[in-house]
Amino acid sequence: MSNFMDIETITCAFCQGAANQRCTGCHITFYCSKEHQKQHWKKHKTNCCAYKVCASSTLGRYVIATRDLKPGELVLSECPTVMAPMAFTIPICLSCYKSVDGSKRCPKCGWALCSEGCMDSASHVPECSFTQARGKPIPADVAHSKRPHPLYEIVALLRCLYHKQSNQPLYDKLLQLESHTQERLRSGRLEKDKVLLKMVRQFFKIDVEAYGDHEILDLLGILFVNTHEVPVTAVPVQALYLNGSLIEHNCTSNASKHFDKNGTLQIRAAIHIRKGDHIAIMYSDPMWGTVNRQQHLFETKFFQCRCSRCLDPFELGTNFSSLRCPNCPAQSQGFLVAQDPMNSLAPWHCAQCGNQEPADYVNAVIRSIGEELVQLEKDNPEACLMFIKKHSQNLHRNHFYLMDVKLALSQMIGKTSSMSVSSSAGEGASNQPTGAGEPSKISPDLNEKDLIIKQKLCMELIEIANTISPGISRLRGVILYELQATLSSYARKKFTKGEITPEHLKNIMQEVRNYLKECIQIFSYEPTCIQEGRLAAVARLDLIEVDTYVDSLEPNPKSSRNMATTSTPSALPAPSNHSPTTNNNHNNSNHSSHNNNNF
Repeated sequence: MSNFMDIETITCAFCQGAANQRCTGCHITFYCSKEHQKQHWKKHKTNCCAYKVCASSTLGRYVIATRDLKPGELVLSECPTVMAPMAFTIPICLSCYKSVDGSKRCPKCGWALCSEGCMDSASHVPECSFTQARGKPIPADVAHSKRPHPLYEIVALLRCLYHKQSNQPLYDKLLQLESHTQERLRSGRLEKDKVLLKMVRQFFKIDVEAYGDHEILDLLGILFVNTHEVPVTAVPVQALYLNGSLIEHNCTSNASKHFDKNGTLQIRAAIHIRKGDHIAIMYSDPMWGTVNRQQHLFETKFFQCRCSRCLDPFELGTNFSSLRCPNCPAQSQGFLVAQDPMNSLAPWHCAQCGNQEPADYVNAVIRSIGEELVQLEKDNPEACLMFIKKHSQNLHRNHFYLMDVKLALSQMIGKTSSMSVSSSAGEGASNQPTGAGEPSKISPDLNEKDLIIKQKLCMELIEIANTISPGISRLRGVILYELQATLSSYARKKFTKGEITPEHLKNIMQEVRNYLKECIQIFSYEPTCIQEGRLAAVARLDLIEVDTYVDSLEPNPKSSRNMATTSTPSALPAPSNHSPTTNNNHNNSNHSSHNNNNF
């Protein structure tokens, strides 16, 4: 779509020739030589870095935009300061993070690696060095373990500690990140960290004179609070980014987080960001209700979010956590919402009849439905529909439990001939649905009734996603892909049966093209080693196929690519009144969100 920034072309900003050097300030502009960079600096300096770091007593350090930013524009690009296995991981190569069978081990330290090349990798030096200093190699049973081994939880810490020897200035910057020591003490997390401290002292014989107890405990807190899961390797790993840690949280973020295949972090504008706006990403899951998000943020980041979504009992008008009022008639619009979303003990009230229910009542209802959701067969369309029908009597139709099931169902319907609502599902391995964002086609055997159900689900989902996760977001990308596939399949069936005209079909296919183009744009920033990156590649092929199909409808093909966007045709099932295209002018005006890392 035209309001999204095109992916950068690698040309020199000064002479427009081929370029292979990137500006180290903004990581966006390229040059063919240092000389051309110097000559261009007077013009470039005002737009070099898209952000600046500020500080306040409430937020600590945070980041604001130094200029207006378009959706997709790169704000920050940063290589990891530390990358290491996540806690509770099975033995993996400590260089490339592939799974290992224990047959190859570093001759210097005994850690399992996958090849001689990885044994010589610079990333393996820290733990190799500390293990050699210990005087004994890693026991062979660690490398051959089929279960997560606690020693892998220590690797990230060892790599942090090694910076004190190899790069003291970087180590000092690392220690400036927030560790939330007092909050970890109150929550009990500090006691778990003391177990890791004891392991480091006893197993690796790390001298207290070189690294004090408080120093190590601070680093463990910094790692717990600030690391990002990086999903681009065979086994997901964690990484720490000094500048990336300055980006604050907001439950309706205006920026999106991406990684390239090497683990480089990219922060991009998800929507239009005005100069001076805070830049924020989402630390939690947008598809959770306020209580769940608050609990997750408190347990993992040690703060209470006070963004506009969290402060609004209606969650920006979505009713994402609302329950039906037991005092109102069954078909009424009476719903219970939290009287004070920031107080988990506060009562819930109905805006229609004034009824109040204690938090214990609401928690009991949610707990009961949640337990049922855990047991739900999400690969069974009929079971999903029954869950939605049953609990729509207790929950608002937009409640996050129902939307979770609707999202799974929207992706499942039509992925194989048996994945329809009107037939049994899950009768064999070949009938299992693909995961979120996994490239897959709608079965040509899917009937029109199920296509209508699928489209209705997609329209409900995109309406919510446009509010809680606007602009460039994985949630919107996945829903848009399912929506276009549904519209395309339904329209072709109608046309084949002679129920719509060629002109009507072309109008529908133009909508399909628009959704595909936006889906491609959203996922174009993802590497092909993850599902979303592969989905972008599939969507590009789909777009070519749609163009070819439309051109084949008339003897002298006209360019269907330039037709104006139309609303969803009346021949299709009626969608909601909201366009699937998000409002890219959404603005995070409430800065009561939190930067977890800098006080």
